Amino acid sequence: MVGKAKWFTRRRYTGWGLMPKTWQGLVYIMAIAGVIAFIQALKIAENLKLIFTAVWVILILVDVLHVMASMKLDEREQKIEAIAERNAAWAMIASIAISILYVTTVGKELTGTELMPALIFPLVAGVIVKAASNVILDRKGI
Repeated sequence: MVGKAKWFTRRRYTGWGLMPKTWQGLVYIMAIAGVIAFIQALKIAENLKLIFTAVWVILILVDVLHVMASMKLDEREQKIEAIAERNAAWAMIASIAISILYVTTVGKELTGTELMPALIFPLVAGVIVKAASNVILDRKGI
């Protein structure tokens, strides 16, 4: 794999994933974006661009998942991460339930832009709760 766990740290306040910790991590992210920009700038058929981009994204996803699995967290970080993830999951479940309740009470099938808030609301709720959990747990010194 290309990415190294020592180049990154876990994302605490802005959702899930990785944040660069060293200059190598920043270069890694810029290279990923650069390849995607290069593919999009190619003068080829749109379906080929889509295929090349999809293959690139799959390769990067495999590499990033490998980096995330290789990251070593101390006991305190593992505990904070577990609690924050649990809280985020509960918030997303509650917001999905609220979204389902809303859709059923509206009484019509939502499509397109009408459906977007119902899809985005759970993700935003999860990110907010995870960030708040990390802040609170860090301050408590757990």
